[in-house]
Amino acid sequence: MAPRFRNADRVEAFVKAAVQLPGDRLRRIDREWDGMHDHRGVVSELVQGNKALREEMAGLRQYIEEVARQLEPPGDLIPEETAEAIIPAARALLLRDDLEAEGHPKRAAAFAALTRPFRDILPGSG
Repeated sequence: MAPRFRNADRVEAFVKAAVQLPGDRLRRIDREWDGMHDHRGVVSELVQGNKALREEMAGLRQYIEEVARQLEPPGDLIPEETAEAIIPAARALLLRDDLEAEGHPKRAAAFAALTRPFRDILPGSG
């Protein structure tokens, strides 16, 4: 079940921690994503023209759902709901190097905004 995408160690650690968060917290985070349309758009722009990245993103969603099924997180969320709450931050983490690249303030702002709800469990944040 090891992930096959860039930043796999960081993404794997994040996903395993995130699926274990309480369901009410994940629901709250999921509701916040609508207000971050611009930041999510920055990630989409990076992925759009790159077939390999699109495939990684599809694999990422499947991976999150698999982990949620295996770890049986607390609460009553089904794996697909858990994935919806986690996927924007997981995508940003997967693309961290691209988003935090020097000279791209919009990308850096997108990374910060999309990972902020999970800053307490984000690998390498402290």
